Amino acid sequence: MPEAKATDLLFEVFKNCVDNIIKALPPNMDPNDATAMSAIRIIASQTNNDYKRLQHVVETIQARICEDAVWASGTAVSVYELLAASIDPKISHPDIQTIAVTGSLLVQDQMMRACQTQFHQTIPTSNWSRGLVAFLGQTCTVGNMTSTTPNITLDILDRMLGSDSLTKNENFDIFVGFFMCAGPFLDGLGYGDELAMRVEKLMDLSKSLGTTQWLAVYGLLQLRKKGWQMEEEDVAK
Repeated sequence: MPEAKATDLLFEVFKNCVDNIIKALPPNMDPNDATAMSAIRIIASQTNNDYKRLQHVVETIQARICEDAVWASGTAVSVYELLAASIDPKISHPDIQTIAVTGSLLVQDQMMRACQTQFHQTIPTSNWSRGLVAFLGQTCTVGNMTSTTPNITLDILDRMLGSDSLTKNENFDIFVGFFMCAGPFLDGLGYGDELAMRVEKLMDLSKSLGTTQWLAVYGLLQLRKKGWQMEEEDVAK
């Protein structure tokens, strides 16, 4: 029993350390900042090859993502990339079926699983998590640990477009923000035809939208025609 209590105490100390570090990281953090890199390395080293500890780190990052859209759009990706680069390559999942997923791949796996769960939870609601969707938009990249896949991106678009909550409150604005990340990502990887199918669905939907939302759709269509290159006056705004 004393040993168990000591283990519990150490885990609580670890949790407090992680919570404080993640909370202190500023929005738009420079991934090359020495202090930030040191902080994430401390977290990685203190996981002690313990899956339960890694799980808490991911939960803490995801909680910050959901509560702070600015942080989600900038710092979150850098945190995950630094964590994956610093984590013990031998850390693994206790489930025998996923034992081969170790190190940075385990970080990626846990991140993706957490995002999927939270996305499925937010999509039926009338107030989508702006931070979560913003982070998902940031994963529309190639070659990074946090990079998503075209199929996942298409699935996210399908679920958004098929949601009864799409036009409620700020959800449509959140959707537009994600589309602006997903569009060039899919077109750039040769998924233009698949994206065109979603664009067609969006155009059909736009017939029943209000003026502001219709103009947002028109803007997306024009942006795609320009190869997703925003003009200088648009950037200035």
